[in-house]
Amino acid sequence: MKIVHSFWSKPTLGSFLDIEKNDGGFRHAKYHWMSWALSCLTFKELYEEIELVTDEKGKHILIDKLKLPYTKVHVELDGLNHYPEQLWAIGKLYAYRLQDKPFLHVDGDVYCWNRFGRELEMADLAGQNIETDENYYHQSMQYLKDNDFQILDEFKADFSLRKEFGATNAGIIGGNNLDFFKEYVDRAFYFIDQNLDKVNKGTIGTYFAIIYEQYLFSVMARKKGIKIKHFIKKNEQEIMRPADFMNRFFSKKFVHLIAQAKSVMECCRELELHLLCDYPEWHGRISSMFND
Repeated sequence: MKIVHSFWSKPTLGSFLDIEKNDGGFRHAKYHWMSWALSCLTFKELYEEIELVTDEKGKHILIDKLKLPYTKVHVELDGLNHYPEQLWAIGKLYAYRLQDKPFLHVDGDVYCWNRFGRELEMADLAGQNIETDENYYHQSMQYLKDNDFQILDEFKADFSLRKEFGATNAGIIGGNNLDFFKEYVDRAFYFIDQNLDKVNKGTIGTYFAIIYEQYLFSVMARKKGIKIKHFIKKNEQEIMRPADFMNRFFSKKFVHLIAQAKSVMECCRELELHLLCDYPEWHGRISSMFND
């Protein structure tokens, strides 16, 4: 089992200040790069292989400047630059399709101090957890309909049968069923390309992303009868806050600065403190980039 990071730099380094993922959603670029460093370095201590899928700009920052110790770097994502920044999750999709051996893809704002465990590492399909905020998916689907996006038939069939979304959070996503990922990503890009003319500077990219990445992943798994193993179980979600750095000292030893947590100053300070204490060399390297 290998760990995979992906970083498509266009949304993060874009010139539009209203792009949701500018500076990765963090309050300041410094914390964005600290997040990549802490994520890479914590996983590097747990797994022999940690690979990066990125573009030329991403390689320049994460490898040439920060010298993060990935075991392999794939410079593949410049081929996505004809897509608008609002489609910020497509770099992840592309990285899933590239995999030729079992993998777990983790976001650059995920940090872990313990291996995920055999159940997740041996699963056909794996994810972080089932999303509990169904209302956000209702809002997202309604947003797409209101903006004349064409909705896939499998979405309609799945929701008609279940009356709920039951989508998997993709902070962690992967597994051993590589054929599934190739088919899933092809279908996701079909859905994206079918609606590309609807995407503009005013598009709320997250509303689109959670449907073409997280909901579609779950719908296709159910359609094929493949069970998704989740790292955080339903009964654990009620007591575990993914963005709380105190998680490091409990059984899961896992933190995910999900959604708006990246813009909370307390979370940014906690992130910096952990990097400073555990990896002072990289903390100093990143801080020096912002001395002015």
